[in-house]
Amino acid sequence: MTVIWDDLTEEERTALKRMNRGPYPFLSKALAERLVFLGLAQERPSGTGINRTGRELVIRTLLSARSN
Repeated sequence: MTVIWDDLTEEERTALKRMNRGPYPFLSKALAERLVFLGLAQERPSGTGINRTGRELVIRTLLSARSN
């Protein structure tokens, strides 16, 4: 399943942008599970973190906004 930025809620977008910068301690369990389900994050021993797919989505979106 391919997820695009417009498929995400504002809460999911915010969480991904914050996770892209580092640990996001305020990430709720439900939101973490949703991002994992969407294939944008993964469970790690230290908690849920953004994965390559999620990072690429965030970066692509930020770069696209910058060029507009």
